[in-house]
Amino acid sequence: MDNQTISPRQFMFLVILFTIGSSIIIVPGPLAAQAKQDAWLSITISLLIGLTLILFYNHMAKLMEGKTFVQATIMVFGNWFGRFILFFYLSFLFILAALVLRNIGDFMTTEIIPETPLQFTHILFLIVVIWGAYLGLEVMGRSAEMFMPWVFLLLLFFTITLAPQINVENLQPFLGEGFMPVLSTSTFVIGTPLLEMVTFLMIFPYVKDAKTKRKAWVLGVFIGGMILTLITLLCLLVLGSDLTALNTFPSYKLAQKINIAGFLEGLEIVIGIIWMLTIFFKMVVLYYAVSVGVAQFLTMDDHRPLLLPLGMGMIVLSIIAYPDVAYFETFVGDTWFPYAFTHGFILPAFVWIGLIIKSKRDKKQKDLSSHS
Repeated sequence: MDNQTISPRQFMFLVILFTIGSSIIIVPGPLAAQAKQDAWLSITISLLIGLTLILFYNHMAKLMEGKTFVQATIMVFGNWFGRFILFFYLSFLFILAALVLRNIGDFMTTEIIPETPLQFTHILFLIVVIWGAYLGLEVMGRSAEMFMPWVFLLLLFFTITLAPQINVENLQPFLGEGFMPVLSTSTFVIGTPLLEMVTFLMIFPYVKDAKTKRKAWVLGVFIGGMILTLITLLCLLVLGSDLTALNTFPSYKLAQKINIAGFLEGLEIVIGIIWMLTIFFKMVVLYYAVSVGVAQFLTMDDHRPLLLPLGMGMIVLSIIAYPDVAYFETFVGDTWFPYAFTHGFILPAFVWIGLIIKSKRDKKQKDLSSHS
């Protein structure tokens, strides 16, 4: 396995880009459909719960003592039962990566290149992702550091150019549907992308400086969550909750509204590029985590030989996973949260309990040996 390391700053940028990822495209619509004008509040509630979740992951990473989730699980539960648990964890990451790949394909074939077959979009995008995962974690970290300022600048440009079209009345009445729709839709954002943060338990050990990297993870999720809140707020303020709910990709529709002095229009492709960047980083983090995880699962020294076969399987799964966008929306609304909760919280919690018992047992044995 390549012993590459990244700085806490690079790790934070990867977390921000992962949080924004495909969520920037798929989150505002379903939230507005249920929580209406209070959709932004759903994200705020989700973010508070999500930050608590990251503190749990941080504590777990501390107990893992520089090991990845795969290595720690095998260490605690042994070769057979440990691998049985890991089969579900790695399947979750692989399925998630295939779904993110499908998000890219749907977005491209719906909005940008409708004549291009879906599988070609997937293959071309995955070639770049495989190359990124092949080059390793250091290159991913440096790339995130290089692209992050551009993402921030374009988000700033996006916000400023849409400011004249903002209508504050679109957010009224506050809690018009009551608090329950807001609370029930918050599970959507907890499922996508917050519970998906369990992926970073495969990358956390390769980040330098133990104390700073814990803060970097929390800060990364907070900044990413605030960007998602901002985009959802802009969708509601400019398009209104009804139009946001009706559009499959409301944030792209929002970009089409940019009109500077009647001559600077059609800038949505620029925003499309930003989203392609954030989705690319989410995809490459997932792909790297899956390949390294499978390599450690199979006790291989290098994850690189797995990159191509995993990619071929991922393309097939992304095509057959769901037939159309409507099916995907139903799947994400009804099925994804319990699935993500099982693999993003219940499974790690089980391993966490095992890690606590092991650390207490090790401490006891240490005390006994020191006394004797």
